[in-house]
Amino acid sequence: MLRRNFVTLPVVLAVLGSTFPATALPSEVFTAQLPEIQENIPAGYGMRLPEHIRLGDGSERDLLSKLTVRVFPSPRGLIVGLFNCEAATTPCLVGTFSTDNPNSVSALYEFAKHKAKGDEISLAKNIQGYFLDGNEQNPKLPFSSLMWKQDGIIHTVSFPAKERQNILFMGYSMANQPAIRRNIAKVKRPNSVFSLVK
Repeated sequence: MLRRNFVTLPVVLAVLGSTFPATALPSEVFTAQLPEIQENIPAGYGMRLPEHIRLGDGSERDLLSKLTVRVFPSPRGLIVGLFNCEAATTPCLVGTFSTDNPNSVSALYEFAKHKAKGDEISLAKNIQGYFLDGNEQNPKLPFSSLMWKQDGIIHTVSFPAKERQNILFMGYSMANQPAIRRNIAKVKRPNSVFSLVK
């Protein structure tokens, strides 16, 4: 399968790059769940989330305010899912962001598939992503996904196939955002050796 090149995307992203400062926080959609995300990130991992959630043509602001964030720890990493309903009895998944163990068999399989069949995308300096378009699969898939390796970890962003351009923009934001890491309490040292003597 011939891989298509996004000729204009690197130029557009280079211009937008200045809008993603290194100290930027992830989208406010995640604010309430940040402690839970930090608590569940495996030690040594970094969870990357976009500065903005992009859906449709940008006019779906009401939908953003109704999104529910759920955190799913797993033996291989962490998944952060966005849903547009409270009950899990209906198919209301909007999209997911995940970080995976680079030695996970399933993660490596998916990454290899993206690399073989997907479009190569430059996300950051020396960071290449691979976009797998759900509309171009046989049979067609409802979701498209972008995968890349960064800091030794496999990262994925997956949203409905119609969100192709938004997936790429969010992936670029994630790759250029500082990673969220596990919040480990620091052990306080005694002020002096004499504090240990009673």
